[in-house]
Amino acid sequence: MVNDLDSLFDQGLPKGRKVMSFLKATYDCGAQGLVNRSITDKVLQQSGLAFHIGTDDPTMRRIASWLLTNHEERIQELVKRLWKRCGREDVKLIGLLFANTEGDAWAKMLSTINKGLPLDLVLEMAEEIKRSGRDVPSIEFLSSYNANKIQMQNAMLIASLDMKDEFVELVSNAPKGGELFERIRKRSLDA
Repeated sequence: MVNDLDSLFDQGLPKGRKVMSFLKATYDCGAQGLVNRSITDKVLQQSGLAFHIGTDDPTMRRIASWLLTNHEERIQELVKRLWKRCGREDVKLIGLLFANTEGDAWAKMLSTINKGLPLDLVLEMAEEIKRSGRDVPSIEFLSSYNANKIQMQNAMLIASLDMKDEFVELVSNAPKGGELFERIRKRSLDA
C-alpha cells in the first residue's frame, strides 16, 4: 500500500482542479479506508464534513511532509482549496501544514476555521500546532479572536491545552458548546 502512495508522489502534484482529486487519492492509499468504512460512514453523517475516509496519521504525515518538501510554494493555495472542500482529511492536512510552515500557526488556525467542525478535529489541529514547538498564545492574543462564537470557542480550546490562571475568564466566558466541549471547559477550570 505504501507503494501506491509513492507512485502517486512520483506523478507529481497536478495543477488546477486536478490537485484536489490527486490529494483525495493520496488519502485513500492503504487498507485503512476499507477497515474504517462503516465507522466513517456513520461519523460523516453527523459531522458536516464533505467526506471522511479514515486515513491514518502516518499516511497523513507522509502526505504533508511530501507537500512541504516538494511544493512549499503552493501551500497557501492548497490550504484555500482544502478548506473550501472541507473533508476530514483536508482539515487534518491543513493542521499539519499550519504546524510545519513559517508564520503564526495559531492565527492561521483561528482565522481559517469559520464554521463548526467536529471537536476532535479542532483539538487535533491545535495539538499538532502545539506539538510543533509553539507555545499556547497569550490571553491578549486569544481574546482578540472574538469575531464569532466559533472563534471564541476555538480560542477556549487552545487555552485548555495549557491552562493558566490568565485563561480562567476566557474559558469561563466562552459560548456554550456541546457535552464534550463543556467537559473540557470544566476540566480546564478545575485544573
